[in-house]
Amino acid sequence: MEMLSPIQRLREMILSGELQAGERVTETGLAERLKISRTPIRNALPALAAEGFLESVGKRGYSVKAFSEEECRAALNLRATLEGYAGRVLAEKDNRNEALKVLQDCLDEGDKLFQKRHLEPEDEELYGQMNARFHNAVVEYSGSELAKMFIDRLNSVPFVAPSAIAFDQFGLDKAYDHLFRAHGQHHAIGNAIREGDGQRAEFLFREHGHAQMLSIFTRYPDEDLKTE
Repeated sequence: MEMLSPIQRLREMILSGELQAGERVTETGLAERLKISRTPIRNALPALAAEGFLESVGKRGYSVKAFSEEECRAALNLRATLEGYAGRVLAEKDNRNEALKVLQDCLDEGDKLFQKRHLEPEDEELYGQMNARFHNAVVEYSGSELAKMFIDRLNSVPFVAPSAIAFDQFGLDKAYDHLFRAHGQHHAIGNAIREGDGQRAEFLFREHGHAQMLSIFTRYPDEDLKTE
């Protein structure tokens, strides 16, 4: 997996159990383990903490966060509900031209990833970044500070943040099928917002969240993702 960035590699290590719940991680130890310098590790650790995979221990340390299936399911359901609300509010705004331009840029970027009919390891980070921009744009342009505040909190639960994509747990072929369908839902959401159909935008966001939930619990069908 040499083509994966440090943050991708660490995320995969957590998801696979190579880094176990409760395990303390340090810049020096991870740099030695991955045979890279400490600087990219230093940048990756707070990003993974923001996604909910790590939690702070002491002043500068981190440990792998323990999390349950129930916790992830609840957080995904809540995020989908709040994003649906934000999508409805945005769709019903009179002036949404700037938002539509940002969303279209995300859609175009995602389309380029799927044009070659397959995914490569580095596409994991590219899709995750695009996905986060799409979701964040809907919430930001809705103007709902409450929705943004609650969604930011929910995104600190593992697997919930839109940027938290992990191809290695699926394999590239299955990841392509899943993300191609998910990006099709992005297009449908964008169209609903463009057409001012708030109810449809809200419904589609709920379906979008359901698809993410299925992908996670297909990966871990019989047990908690991590146990306390």
